[in-house]
Amino acid sequence: MLNANPKIITSLEQQIDAGRQKLQDLWEDRGFTDAEVLAAGIELDDLLNEYQKLKSQTKS
Repeated sequence: MLNANPKIITSLEQQIDAGRQKLQDLWEDRGFTDAEVLAAGIELDDLLNEYQKLKSQTKS
C-alpha cells in the first residue's frame, strides 16, 4: 500500500481542527438548520473521510 506523507496528514489534521472550530462557531451563532452550518458540516465530513483514507493506507 501507499504511505501517506506525514506532512499531508499533519496539514489535514490542522484543517480538521479548523473545520471543527468553524462548525462549532457557526452552530452557536446560527443554529443547526442554517445552510452555512450544513455546508461546514459537509466540508468537515469530507476532510474526515480523506483523513481516514490516508490513515488506513499507512497501516497496510
